[in-house]
Amino acid sequence: MKNKILFFDIDGTILDGDKNIPKGVIEAINEAKSNGHEIIIATGRAPFTAKFVLEQLNIDSFVCYNGQIVQYKGETIHKGILEKEALQKLTDFAQNREQPVVYMDIKEFVSNIPDHEDVFESISSLKMALPRTEENFFLSNDIHQALVFCSLEEQRDYENAFPALKFVRWHRVSCDVLPKGVSKAKGIELLLTHLGKTPEDCIAFGDGFNDIEMLEFVGTGVAMGNSVDELKNSATFVTDHVSENGLINAMKRLELIQ
Repeated sequence: MKNKILFFDIDGTILDGDKNIPKGVIEAINEAKSNGHEIIIATGRAPFTAKFVLEQLNIDSFVCYNGQIVQYKGETIHKGILEKEALQKLTDFAQNREQPVVYMDIKEFVSNIPDHEDVFESISSLKMALPRTEENFFLSNDIHQALVFCSLEEQRDYENAFPALKFVRWHRVSCDVLPKGVSKAKGIELLLTHLGKTPEDCIAFGDGFNDIEMLEFVGTGVAMGNSVDELKNSATFVTDHVSENGLINAMKRLELIQ
């Protein structure tokens, strides 16, 4: 097979439900590297929360914050920022509903409300430490992505109130907040322009709502067996569950590895 650029989501794709890398996945990715394919992470995570995966895979190229930060071999290609005015209005809207907002910059993530049960539930599911609290953190720091905490029904209220923002659900009680038009696909497009490559040169693997545009954009899109149904409908094919060798089986089917 012609050498490809391989984009891997993290949670539910490289990491299983317990936030572990299943047996054989690191070896499979290293084999794909040895076969001449390029490995890049494409995640909704921050660079600092993706670091342990990047280190285990020994790569320094990524699309993080759903396309807001793009790095290639240590060089920052793109860094998108949420406008402070929009964040202020979002914060006021959430506070009127007694719902928290988490702000995410390049180094950390910070909640405007302490000890909220929805923040605990969603962030704990990632096996990460809870954010510290600082009420107006967004006013003095560049925020690349935010989180709001609400039900699916309440999400529609946010979408109606903020048409210039994009809300991508990743947990029962939480959504990523991005500028409208931002996605992993847009981040990948910026990277491909930098490299002089096309979507047909790419294969992407994912499982969540924030992977839909990515799988539709690249030449070949692979949905994990544990994916949301909407992603499966956008995929070239659906592989097995992340905990049932789904990633390795897909890479073998695509002849990226033996």
